[in-house]
Amino acid sequence: METLREYSFTWSDPRDLARAMAGKPHLEWMQSIIEGQAPPPPLASAFGFVFETAEPGRVTFSVPTHEWTANPAGVVHGGFTSTLLDTVLTLAVQTRLPQDRMATTVDLHVHMVRALLPDGRRMTAEASAVHVGANLATAEGRVLSPDGKLIAHGTGTFAIIGTAQ
Repeated sequence: METLREYSFTWSDPRDLARAMAGKPHLEWMQSIIEGQAPPPPLASAFGFVFETAEPGRVTFSVPTHEWTANPAGVVHGGFTSTLLDTVLTLAVQTRLPQDRMATTVDLHVHMVRALLPDGRRMTAEASAVHVGANLATAEGRVLSPDGKLIAHGTGTFAIIGTAQ
């Protein structure tokens, strides 16, 4: 008989984050999440992403490698790693945008180079904005194991759009 496990999470109403973001420069609202003054987005809560650092053009997140993230081969699923990388790539670009503009992914390339066991230790994702233009931006990033080994690296291209009002 299989042993069932359970994973649960709570999240804040995304409108609370939207209110916290309103009228603030992107770095300021990111910093308010890091400091616990604003709620993280629901996806970050669901996946266990922790916003570690945000500075102009650079963002870092970490996340435990829990067993619920495993694929049938018993390693952290590539889609989970890709979502983490997409998140930091997007936000690295976001740090360089005026507050009335947002970045949205139009192209994502992820290269998996090593498997990672879902042992509960924290993997880290870091990204840097490479180019931020008026309509398009690019960023590059890496996902590292708890002992600093490269797990994945990738690039993203982002459309620069107006914020939802």
